[in-house]
Amino acid sequence: MRYVTSLGVALLAAASLLTAQEIPTGTVVPIMLTTTVDSAKAHPGDPILAKVMERVPLPDGGDIPQGARVVAHVDQVMPAQGKSPSWMAVEFDRILVRGHEVPVKANVRALASMMAVYDAQVPFFEPDTTPPSAVMFAPVGGEAAFRPDNPEKSYKKMVTFDGELPPGCGGRIDRESSAGALWVFSPYACGVYGYGKGLVIVKDGSADPVGNIIVGSQKNFQLHAGSGWLLRVESQSLPSSATAQ
Repeated sequence: MRYVTSLGVALLAAASLLTAQEIPTGTVVPIMLTTTVDSAKAHPGDPILAKVMERVPLPDGGDIPQGARVVAHVDQVMPAQGKSPSWMAVEFDRILVRGHEVPVKANVRALASMMAVYDAQVPFFEPDTTPPSAVMFAPVGGEAAFRPDNPEKSYKKMVTFDGELPPGCGGRIDRESSAGALWVFSPYACGVYGYGKGLVIVKDGSADPVGNIIVGSQKNFQLHAGSGWLLRVESQSLPSSATAQ
C-alpha cells in the first residue's frame, strides 16, 4: 500500500513538473545565429540555428539559460532579380531549454551584423590604471557608456543612455515590469545595425501572421553566423521543469 501511495505521489509530482507555465508576451531574448543564410541560395523550410547569448530571467524565478539552442526556419525567400529586391521571411520555432523543446513565436526588435556585435564587446576607452577603474563600451543601438570593474554583474545597472527612438519603435525595451536580457544591445536598440543601408526589417513579426519576420534588400544578402537578434516573445509556454535547477 505504501508503494502504491509513493508511486501516486511521484506521478503527481512528475505531472506538476510538466505543467506548462507561460513566458510573458514581450519577454526579451537576445540570440546569435550559428548558421549563415543566403537569400540567393536559401529555400523554404531550410533550418536556421541560433543560441541564447545571456541568461533570461523569468518572473516566476526560473530562466532560459545562456547557451540554450534556438531553432528557426526560412518560411519564404525571393532572390534579387533585375531591379526586383531580395527578401526572406524567417520564423522562430522553438527553444531547447534543459532538454525540453519549447514552442515559440517571436518578433524582432533589432538585428546586428557580426561586426556590430563584435564592436559592441570591444572597449574603445580604457583608463591608464591597472586594473582599469572603468571601461567604456558602445552597445548596439545606444550611446557610449562606462562599466565598472565587474561588467558582467553591473553592466545593466550602471549603464545609462539618452537619445530618441526611431518612429514606430515604441518605448525602451527594458520597460518596468518587463522581463528579459539585452546582451550587447542597449534598451534603445531598434532596427538594423552594421549592414549599412542595404538591409531593412520589412515586417517585424508582431502583426499577423504573428512570428513571420521579413527582412529585405535591394540585392541578395546574407544573415551571417555571429549576427545578433533581439527577439520579443509573442506567445508560448515553457515546461516548469525546464526552469528548475
